[in-house]
Amino acid sequence: YESMSEKQVSKEIKRLEKAMIDHAKNLEFEKAAQVRDQLRILKEQLFGAGGSDNVVPIARG
Repeated sequence: YESMSEKQVSKEIKRLEKAMIDHAKNLEFEKAAQVRDQLRILKEQLFGAGGSDNVVPIARG
């Protein structure tokens, strides 16, 4: 992925996201999870992003 242009990477991310959604719609949850993991690895390699939200809940007192 590192040799891909920014546009190519964006297309690949969109392709993987669509594949993940399609697998989930077809009740192919294991395949959807595999694609999700590929997306996470790609995002970590390229952006240093973990793929999860970095939202910290606010404590109420």
